[in-house]
Amino acid sequence: MANTTGDFDGEFMAVATADVRPTDVVLNPARYVADPAALPAGVVDIFRPADPARGCGGCDAGPGEPCGWGCLGLAALDDATGYGFADAV
Repeated sequence: MANTTGDFDGEFMAVATADVRPTDVVLNPARYVADPAALPAGVVDIFRPADPARGCGGCDAGPGEPCGWGCLGLAALDDATGYGFADAV
């Protein structure tokens, strides 16, 4: 299940942990995952950026750099979910 939104350049979706990409943001709480293989098996809510090579505007992290713990961009992604996508699958 994928949901697009005009506020973010990408898609919110629920995927199996085996399908999480290093450039995805895992939600609830929003965070980057350095090693997707380290996630527990199951389905997780993610935001998949349309352009993963672009840096974060919420904290000025460059492409491939992790966001800071107080990143407003990550907080905004969590606020945008409103509910768990994985719960609806």
